[in-house]
Amino acid sequence: MKMSHIKYFSLIKIARLMYIGFHKDNSEETNVKIIFFNILNFSCLLNQFLATFLYLFIGVYNSAVYSLLLLPVPVLIYYVNYKRKYLLSKLIIFTYYNAIIFVTSCYFSHPYLSYYYIPVIIGSAIVFNTKELKYLLLINFLSFSLLIIENTSLSQYLPRFYQDKNHEETTIIVLVVHVNFILGLLFMYAYYMRLKMKRLIKLNKTFKDAKIKLKNQSEDYLLFSEASSHFLKSPIHVFNTFIGKIEQGINENKSYEELKPYFSVIKKNIDEEEKFINNMFDYNKIILTVPQKKSHDLTKILTESLENFKKSKSDFEYVIDIQQVILKTDAQLLSKIITIIADNAYHHNKSQVKSLEIIYGINKNNLTINFTDNGVGINEADRENIFKPYIKINSTDNVKGIGIGLLKAKKAAELINAQIVLAQSNDFGTTFQLVINTNNKKDEN
Repeated sequence: MKMSHIKYFSLIKIARLMYIGFHKDNSEETNVKIIFFNILNFSCLLNQFLATFLYLFIGVYNSAVYSLLLLPVPVLIYYVNYKRKYLLSKLIIFTYYNAIIFVTSCYFSHPYLSYYYIPVIIGSAIVFNTKELKYLLLINFLSFSLLIIENTSLSQYLPRFYQDKNHEETTIIVLVVHVNFILGLLFMYAYYMRLKMKRLIKLNKTFKDAKIKLKNQSEDYLLFSEASSHFLKSPIHVFNTFIGKIEQGINENKSYEELKPYFSVIKKNIDEEEKFINNMFDYNKIILTVPQKKSHDLTKILTESLENFKKSKSDFEYVIDIQQVILKTDAQLLSKIITIIADNAYHHNKSQVKSLEIIYGINKNNLTINFTDNGVGINEADRENIFKPYIKINSTDNVKGIGIGLLKAKKAAELINAQIVLAQSNDFGTTFQLVINTNNKKDEN
């Protein structure tokens, strides 16, 4: 295993230790306290490992056994915290801290160790929340009591379990272990702040992207509301006018044959209205889609989409580039774009056989798909409006759309990190170009 892999693996494990007990249902304040609590516990665990090793190294085996017996406690605390029994884990760890300092002071006859009650008092003040005030006072009462006992004449009544015969060595070890404890705290806290900063940067980018998306959606809806108001006014006016004519005809005892043209006009407008509503729902469905990107064979997606489109169109043909391309994208959104382009190629076409040719172009960062048809082309004056809603261009008798197809294709393209542009157009046909970003790093960022 390479050194970089070991480092990455170790940091992942440390991060997991910090987030034991962290839960999305908790408040932000609770989760921060859980992380700080786990940092304390990890440092304590590291502390005990180091102490055990050093005592074994210098041959003070009874001290090593004592240190080794304390190792399961931080593991127990992690387990209790994992079960989300936060209060119990807090009580265990701070009672454990007080006990270990007290026993160590008595065991080694080192009175200066009593000052390590101060970090315990400070740590408990950070970890316990306002609802747990009585437990905080209980822990602090215990810490202050032991601190006073060990630093006053009352210390003479304390038991001395062991007369340290290796005073100099054990003193150095105790100091090294506690320095290591502080360094462990600092390292863990610094690493946590780094993770938090990365998370904040990621959240900030997410908020910016969401803001841009909402702004674009707002502009789209405004554009639609303006176009829709104009689009809907006409059918409503037609309904009112021709219903009035039908009522007048009924009053004049006109036959159904005489009134039939009025019904035909109303039906045509109802069809247009239904088409408009369906397109609105379809567009809204596209812009609210969350892309599901997976690896797909591009030729397979193109073939399936065009075969489905061709089923009811015997006068439509297509040719696809034969080179194999594996693309990570949302297959449904890409299929939607292909179908819309094929629909435009078919309906804006007066040729006896409507054709569509698809050619790929691949470079380091992009995949370009060119869709070339043999249709009527797009007038120079209309080219700026092709992606605007409800604007029909080059209207021919067989065009049945309402002028929203290419806008839907554009929005679907944006969702798969692509853009669709009009590459060229003349009297012999039109080429639309779908440029898909294949730079994975850029896509992830």
